[in-house]
Amino acid sequence: MHRRLRRQLEEALGQEESSPHLRKLLRRIDKEYRRADGERASLQHALALLSNLLKRQPDAERPRVVSPKARFVSRLFDQAPFAAVLCDADRKVTAWNTAAEQLFGIPHAEAVGRELSMLVFPDSDATRAQARTELRQALALGDTQQLVRETPTRSGQSRLCEWTVVPLHDGKGREVGNAALVRERDPLSDRYALAWQGAGDGIWDWDLTGDRLWLSDSWRAIVGMKGGGETPSEWLDRIHPADRDSVEKGIRAHVEGAAPRFESEHRLRHEDGSWRWVLTRGQATRDPAGKALRLSGSMMDVTDPKLTTVRVLHDALTRLPNRAHFIDVLRRAFARVRRRQGGGIAVLVVDVDDFRSMNARLGHEGGDEILIQVVERLQTCLGEGDLLARLGADEFAVLLEDLSGSGAAEMVASRIHEAVARPFQVPTEEFSLTVSIGIASSAPAYTRVEDLLADAAAAMYRAKAQGRGHSAVFDAKMRERAPHLLELEAELRNALAREEFRVHYLPIVDVARGRIQGLEALIRWAHPERGLIAPEHFVPLAEETGLIVPIGRWLLGQAGRDFHSCRGAGAQPLTLNVNLSSRQLEHGDLLEHIDGVLAEHGLDAAELALELTESTLQCGEHAVRLGELRDRGVRLYMDDFGTGACSLNSLLRLQLDSLKIDRSLFTGGSPRGQAPELVRTIVALARDMGTQVVAEGVETAEQLGFLREVGCAAAQGFYFSPPVDGEGARALLERSASW
Repeated sequence: MHRRLRRQLEEALGQEESSPHLRKLLRRIDKEYRRADGERASLQHALALLSNLLKRQPDAERPRVVSPKARFVSRLFDQAPFAAVLCDADRKVTAWNTAAEQLFGIPHAEAVGRELSMLVFPDSDATRAQARTELRQALALGDTQQLVRETPTRSGQSRLCEWTVVPLHDGKGREVGNAALVRERDPLSDRYALAWQGAGDGIWDWDLTGDRLWLSDSWRAIVGMKGGGETPSEWLDRIHPADRDSVEKGIRAHVEGAAPRFESEHRLRHEDGSWRWVLTRGQATRDPAGKALRLSGSMMDVTDPKLTTVRVLHDALTRLPNRAHFIDVLRRAFARVRRRQGGGIAVLVVDVDDFRSMNARLGHEGGDEILIQVVERLQTCLGEGDLLARLGADEFAVLLEDLSGSGAAEMVASRIHEAVARPFQVPTEEFSLTVSIGIASSAPAYTRVEDLLADAAAAMYRAKAQGRGHSAVFDAKMRERAPHLLELEAELRNALAREEFRVHYLPIVDVARGRIQGLEALIRWAHPERGLIAPEHFVPLAEETGLIVPIGRWLLGQAGRDFHSCRGAGAQPLTLNVNLSSRQLEHGDLLEHIDGVLAEHGLDAAELALELTESTLQCGEHAVRLGELRDRGVRLYMDDFGTGACSLNSLLRLQLDSLKIDRSLFTGGSPRGQAPELVRTIVALARDMGTQVVAEGVETAEQLGFLREVGCAAAQGFYFSPPVDGEGARALLERSASW
């Protein structure tokens, strides 16, 4: 700082501590000096600012006598055993106690004045970005919030920390900022929990309010689980289908107060495919009103060694060999083939199409009855010496030995399709089923039976991508691809089964009114080890393998559920925008699935907007399907317009509801974007054709002003909001956010 300024400051304030307002002003002065590099005009400006302050200093800024109560509160803040942070309405830190310095490793002088979420979660990776967004949402909601997040600490490692965010108000009740209290969370701090760990039994703790389930390492060891997340599905999805209903009823009865405790003996699926019998007990912790806040308990493996042939080697419902038994028999058959020349073996993986929906419709008893009938029909299609096994709830495996011809396995698959095609009978109704079948045959390239089974499963998913009731033979050329792609494909299939996908929403804003008019559903993969993975890292492979079809079905269903609750949070009409790939467009049951989602969640067809790429829309093979969607009243958007080569005739022929200008037109170039005149032309052209335009990638107020100037209908981008989860989307709508 200039010597003259420093001398005036010392004369006016002496050695007393300066106020936050003064420190803020001095930072502005220093900034002026750095920017001007000694320029005289900036010096005069800085002197004028300080002069104005010194005139008001005796009344406004001189230190006042501090009361004993204020000193006590100050000491409490500084000496608190947990990190305590204060920030203003702009989320900038105004106070940072000693415990915060120790936890985060950031001195008070470096923390004050910086935006809290960027200060604590500065990295650009997806997990930190999600944490940053959650913290900003908690600070903006206006009431006390609690969240548990992996948080960077002084040691350089992330620790699980519990954040409590409290809004601060002035004497008139106006919100002036927030306080955040942060402490590390230790799930094993309870001595009883340590004792259970030592005994080898599994322990679990279910936070009912946050819907998070913590599982001990010993719990995971019982079912062979290496790792995982904190969702209740980690436990519930492993329960045998025949047992799950009774387990959920028992939990519900205790949580609602109808039973004094929770106790259940049921089967859990082990990682090797076998079923383990466990005894689970739990007790709820309740608030003063009796509401259950958390449910905690233990789990003991009670599998009876005397019943190994029934419970470990055979499936309890169908009495078929289970996965472990099937692999053991397959290994022996594999060895026989390798010892002798000629002949061969093949593995068929058979999956009942859409079994989950049927099970929900009929109930577990009806679903079990159907599975038993399916098994009876599969047995009629096999020859002597062939083996049928049950791999999962709706998945079976067939081992064919001594095959003489190249098409023998395909003939068995054809017989299975014919047998399953006949109507099934349950006490209340009659209906039809289909199955998808994957086929893999032994070859010299195979050295492990697990690879043969995995390839048959991969072929089954390829068959599903073609539609219901198809078969697919594993293509050996797939094995020539990079090994990590095969591994990623397997992980994607597991992610779908374990429900690891998440949906985030990017608001679409009406440019003229500055209000949210729609939500675009964006898929994310919550990988248990690599964190949140963006779609560009897995969607292309999902497209290639056909996995995009079941993933897209899940996305539309989940987005429909979230949208149903979001729709009531805002006063304005909304649209739900969902991306649709060419693979999905070609799939036979697309229209049926869309109709089901609309009916299930009470959505009007006009509230659903399907976004397709230029190449997909212009493909002549899709014309009939696009017409069927249009006839239903579903909106059609062209995504990423401006990156392809769409002709004007195509735009007129397609009769689209909207064009979405690609974000690349707003990246770089002038403050208005890279190609403002092109944007102006596109908007005018679309207006003449009666089509709206949505601008993607808007990041500045100037870009928004330009869009208003040219008459663009809607926009989306980080200027309005980053992608948020369903809860964050509801919060934006409830606040009636406007720009």
